[in-house]
Amino acid sequence: MRQEGEATRGEVIHWAPVYQAVFGPLLRRTHRAVVELAALRAGERVLDVGCGPGSLAIALKASVGPTGPVHGIDASPEMIEVARRAASKAGVDVNFQVGLAEAIPFPDGTFDLVVSQLAIHHLPDDLKPSAFVEMHRVLKSGGRCLIVDFEPPKSVPGRLVARLVIGPMMMHTNVKNYQAFLENAGFNTVETGRTRHRLLSFIRGRAASPNSAMQSHGHRR
Repeated sequence: MRQEGEATRGEVIHWAPVYQAVFGPLLRRTHRAVVELAALRAGERVLDVGCGPGSLAIALKASVGPTGPVHGIDASPEMIEVARRAASKAGVDVNFQVGLAEAIPFPDGTFDLVVSQLAIHHLPDDLKPSAFVEMHRVLKSGGRCLIVDFEPPKSVPGRLVARLVIGPMMMHTNVKNYQAFLENAGFNTVETGRTRHRLLSFIRGRAASPNSAMQSHGHRR
């Protein structure tokens, strides 16, 4: 595990207050769909990877209730400060700390759910496998992983509009491309689908037990 304070090679947003002001209202509109996909039960332990300004983690906390710990990590100290202020203002007990997706600062088997929204695309391709291995590591056997990220439109007019709105870099992001990363990390019952929001799709899977993950990897060799 990396030492605390070591930087990621992924993209880190240091203009957190501006990000929150510009994108915060749009993000909050998508959280209900993410919470529904998460299918949380009271008391479950949750980790939001790449939590950004913290609004999703705060929304997830409402589903698990007072007995369900919710944690959020982000590589950006500025984002963590914004998230902590948001939780304090909302009177919600969510723990936010600086942490990397590729070196999650929690022990094995800690969580029932790991969720990440609009964060994985900030990692370079060679770091993405490590992030999914880490998500699998910190999940309990049978725990769930839910990733929500961009999926470009299929139509030519839709792609042109999306390119103008979210920029050409985002057009290379596609949730469906994460499937191999999840399966190679040991997740099973992996499925993908669209959310009710344009440009956002999801992929999710369950953490296999260590033995079944090893058998699965052995079968693929």
